[in-house]
Parts: sequence; C-alpha cells; structure tokens
Amino acid sequence: MANPLYAAVSGLNAEQTFMSVVSQNIANVNTVGYKSGSVSFAEALQQTTQGATAPTATLGGTNPIQVTAGGAVNVSGTQVNMGQGSLQSTGVNTDLAVQGSGFFVVQTPQGLAYTRAGNFSLDANGNLVNPSGDKVLGWTGATVGTKASLVPLSVPLNGSIAPKATATGTLTGNLASTGKSLSLPLTLYNSLGSQESATLNFSTTSSAGAVPVYFNSQGAPVSAAVSGGSTWYLSATGTSAGAQSNLTVAANGSTITLSGFPAAWNMPGSVSLNYTQMTQFDSPSTVQVSANGNASGSLSSFNFNNAGQIVGTYSNGQTQVLGQVALAGFNNPAGLTNLGNNLWQTSPNSGVSQVATPNTGALGSIAAGQLEESNVSLAGQFVNLIVAQQGYQANAKVITIDQTLSQTLNNAVQ
Repeated sequence: MANPLYAAVSGLNAEQTFMSVVSQNIANVNTVGYKSGSVSFAEALQQTTQGATAPTATLGGTNPIQVTAGGAVNVSGTQVNMGQGSLQSTGVNTDLAVQGSGFFVVQTPQGLAYTRAGNFSLDANGNLVNPSGDKVLGWTGATVGTKASLVPLSVPLNGSIAPKATATGTLTGNLASTGKSLSLPLTLYNSLGSQESATLNFSTTSSAGAVPVYFNSQGAPVSAAVSGGSTWYLSATGTSAGAQSNLTVAANGSTITLSGFPAAWNMPGSVSLNYTQMTQFDSPSTVQVSANGNASGSLSSFNFNNAGQIVGTYSNGQTQVLGQVALAGFNNPAGLTNLGNNLWQTSPNSGVSQVATPNTGALGSIAAGQLEESNVSLAGQFVNLIVAQQGYQANAKVITIDQTLSQTLNNAVQ
C-alpha cells in the first residue's frame, strides 16, 4: 500500500510548487516589468513489472506493465513568459519602457545585469540609476553611434554648451522677377557667442561692392537673369559700435560668401550662404535667411527620444545629445537567470548578450515617460489557483483513502 502514498505525496509536492509560482505571479501583479512564470509537470519514472512481448504465430503481443516507482509526477521545469506587458504613462521623464524586445543594461556590484523595469531616476551626481542604485549603461554624447564600450549614463545638470561662430547659412524663398530693392537683417555670432548685425541688400541697381546673383523658376542657379526679369545685385553691410561698414560679397552660382568683417566682431574667416533654393517668379518677394551659430547656454531641461537618446535643451535654444541608452538582446531570453529586484543575468542557455542601440535589428524602441507593467493575467492566475487547489485536494484524498484501506486490512488481520 506504500506506492499510492508516495504517488500522492509527489502530487502534493508538485501542486504545492504550482501554487508557489501562481502566488508569486499574483504578488507581483503590480511589479514594474515583472514576467510571469508557469510550471510544467512530467510523469515520474515508472517501475516495469512485466516487459512487453511481441506477437507470435499463436499468441498476440502484450503491453508492458508499469507502475509508479515511489512517485508519480515531477516538476519538469518552470517557464518564464517574456511577453510584452502593457505600457503605462507616468509623466516622469526618466521613466523608460522598452516597446518590443530587449533589456536595459545596468551595472551592479556583482557585474552586469539586465532588466525590463525602467523606473529610473537621477542620483545626487546626475547618474541614471534604478531604485537599487545600479547605474544604467549606454554611450556618452561623444560616442553615440560608435562601438565604444558601455559607460554609466549621467546628465550634467549644471552643464553648458559652448558658443559657436556662424559659418554657414541658407537663403530661401522668392525674389520677384521685377522689383527695386530688398533688405534682409542677418544675425551672426562670433567665436565668443556675441551677436553681430549684418544686412543683405538686394537691388536691381548695381553699386560699389555689389555682385550679380541669378535664379530661375526651378531654383537652380544660372549665369544670367531670367528672360524678361531684372538682374539682382547683392551687397552687404555690418554695424559695429554704431558705425556701418561694407562687407565683402562673392557669389559662385550656388553660394554667397561674406567676409571682410569689422575687426571688433572677432569673426573667424567667412560665412557661406547657400542660395540654390531661391526662385525668381513673377510674384512678391518672400526671402528668408538663416544662419548657424549660437551663444553659450546652460542646460535647462532634458528628455529621452524613442531612440533612447538623452537630448538636452539649453537656455540659448540649442539642443545636444548627451548620451544614449543601450539595449541587450538574447537568442533565448527565457533562459536568463532571475536575480530578483527585476534583474536578470545571462546563463548558458540564454546566449550571450547582443548589445546595440534601440531600433537596431530586432531590438525595440524606447517609450519615454512610460513604464512596462507586469504581464501577469489575474484572470488566468485565478483559474490556475482553482486547478492547483483541486489537484492538491485530490492527492490529499488519495492519502486518506489509502490510510482507510490500510486500516481495513489491519482490522481484518486482527
């Protein structure tokens, strides 16, 4: 009568493991980035009391006779559901979620680890960290897009951006085929970030220092005025310390070059303005000019884009990439070892990590200001609870019945 008892005990143990996994899933229903688990059962080793026989000319074949050998069921394994959880908006700009496959890479005291939980924040030094203080890894602004080694990401909250002298610009719009004159103000920056004021003067009358510039209806530069249209001449002036001075202008068919700036401007070299997008239609003049360059500025805010880049916005209106989050992919993410605290570690069956930028290959994108919720289905877990409870009760009933039969046998002997 021992075999039924051992079989029932193995069933109790298996159902208890099932209950443990289900209860863990339910307990983590609100854990950020949690991945639910499930249990697989397998039939235990059978004891063969009689082997199978092959059919003969006079007798048919017989099947083997096998009974439990001290146990009926084993837990063959637990599986992790690495499916995507729902994304929940938080409004916190350091909260990140992976939309698709991939894991954030963090540096722990024990080495590299991987996580789907993107509830990050900045510490006192501006480092991007998880709730345990593990640093999030990626690339700095200078190494984004390279194969450089991963480094802890940080945001320089007291950072600044250096001034940049104006070097290039663009002229766009239409310059009327017939007209008289047009003046455009142009703001330039010197190497110290100071603004200097220049003016572009278009006129149909030639003057000292002015050069002819030509356009056609397709915007491509030509060497003569449009038939029936005016020839436009361009000159430029600059104002320094209240005094106006002429600038040197040259045109090569696609680029207008300004030089000869006042010494007080501290302008390095010349400024090139591309004008291949200009047209000369018989319609009012609508010319715009823009140029690069900026004053110095301090960091005023930052945000993440869907490529995982940290983009800083400065007080001078400029933006700059400060860093980029890295993602790691695995051939078998379900083979990762769970370290707790929403962290995973590579195992022999997970494959090595394949680190790259978001949106690379099979890796997903980054959803900023959002967190990935647990992928636990409460309805499914409640069903599993009922199934586990029924299995546990049935196995316990087997023990009770076996005990009753044993007692009956003892009573018969007495």
